[in-house]
Amino acid sequence: MKVVFDIDGTISFDGRRIDDQIVSQINQLPIDRHQLVFASARPIRDLLPIVGEFADTALVGGNGAIVSQGGDIRVIRPIPTENFELVKQLIARYGLDYVIDDKWNYAARVQQESPIRKQLDPGHLAQNVDLRTITQPIKMILLNLKDRQLAEISQTLRRRTTLAIVEHRGEHNIDLTAAGINKYTTFQILFPHEKFIAFGNDDNDRQLLQHAEKSVWIGSQSKANQADIQTDYRYPAAVSGVLSALHEIDQWLISENSRR
Repeated sequence: MKVVFDIDGTISFDGRRIDDQIVSQINQLPIDRHQLVFASARPIRDLLPIVGEFADTALVGGNGAIVSQGGDIRVIRPIPTENFELVKQLIARYGLDYVIDDKWNYAARVQQESPIRKQLDPGHLAQNVDLRTITQPIKMILLNLKDRQLAEISQTLRRRTTLAIVEHRGEHNIDLTAAGINKYTTFQILFPHEKFIAFGNDDNDRQLLQHAEKSVWIGSQSKANQADIQTDYRYPAAVSGVLSALHEIDQWLISENSRR
């Protein structure tokens, strides 16, 4: 049984680290270490500093666009060139802020006060390159969109591209990956037919939570209701909430293991 963790807002609340208490309790789960999976909107470059000692486990980054297994990084599916060209046109037309990742480097225009800045290359492992030098984008984020912009851009993208689109209306962002790419589809590629438990807190965790043997929502009831996501367990977005959730899953795993 795999246990899959989203990172930001699920087991990390400052965008920089996972609390030591959470790390300790994850390590005490009654499973082998290779059963742990960390699945994030972050690319692998930005995942490595925050997962720390778990860097050698399976990492699913870029909402499923890129993975790392035992330190071997590979792209699952890049964004098609014609879709990328349209997004660049939209960036120019609306004067948008953005983060566009390739396999390792990125192109970004981000306001100083934007929350995403603290998550962007925190380990200083890559380079912020000119947008024109990105040739194989794996994930794109359009940032700080006004409500009307978000609606217009989303409509254009749905009509003219095959991209997988995740709207974060509360954060005024849109996440874009290649068609058919999300955390769950990539989990299936890595671990076909394997059962799993999923921890998540956002719409980009929807498919993982829907297909999990046990699903854990970290966050408010109202946010889950707003996203129309049904889960087995719900706990508050705090270290104490995660610890309670991990204890619940620990007991469930012990019960399941005793039946075998």
